[in-house]
This record gives sequence, structure tokens and C-alpha cells, in this order.
Amino acid sequence: MMKISWGTGIALVYSLFAGAMLTAVFMSRRYDPGLVDKNYYDLDLKYQARLEKKQNTAKLSTLPQITADQQGNTLLVQFPDGMQVRSGNCKFFRAAEVGDDFSVAINPDNHGKVMVPTAQLHKGRWHIELEWEADGGPYYYTTTFDI
Repeated sequence: MMKISWGTGIALVYSLFAGAMLTAVFMSRRYDPGLVDKNYYDLDLKYQARLEKKQNTAKLSTLPQITADQQGNTLLVQFPDGMQVRSGNCKFFRAAEVGDDFSVAINPDNHGKVMVPTAQLHKGRWHIELEWEADGGPYYYTTTFDI
């Protein structure tokens, strides 16, 4: 049986530790954390404007509703009755895969409804951010839904 001296043992432990750290660094460099928004600094600078949009949304008597149709082919975004939506954006994103994120321009019909086809939506939990202009004010609403 071979006997290892203290010096050899300590050198071996430090070498294994350094090798493990280098392996962890190289493995982590291949991982893309997939930030929800690549320009989060810009979002931080516009925090007050987004807060005001959220406050406008909180004053609404009813919030926008997101539902799937019976067949599951279309997602329906329903804005409050009587609200004249002029323009806006729906941002869909999943925490599981950044490549699935997409945005849709808000072009509601006469009843305040926006139809979004669900063919490109994978099964799982989705987050939706609605940002729109209506009745002279900006609004922002976020929620989650499952497909």
C-alpha cells in the first residue's frame, strides 16, 4: 500500500479543487441566462413611467381578460368595455425558453378584443405584458396563463 505524505495530499486536494472550479467556469460560460429583457437598464430608467401606467390600470373598473377559446387555437385578450384602445403591444414570454418570446401589436376589433393564434405557443406557463394607449392615457398590465 502506498502512503501519501501531507504535502502530496494537500497539493492533490488543491489541484482537484482548481480543476473543478475551471470546469464550472467553462460550463457556465456556455449557459445563456436568457434575460427577460435584454435592455433592463433602460427599463430601470423608465420605472416611474411604468409605475404611472400601472396606477392608471389599477383605476380601471375591470382589468383586461385573457382567455383561450374552446378549441385552444386562439388566445383572446379582452379590454374593458367602452375603452377605445388606440395602439399598444402584447409581449409574450416564457421563463423556460427565451427563443419562444414574441410581441404582437394591439389592433383590437370594435368590441375591444385582440385575437392571438396559439400555434406558436408551446405548452406551459406564459407571461403576458400588455402596454397600450387608450382614452387619453397609457396603461400597463401583466399576468400569467397556462396552455
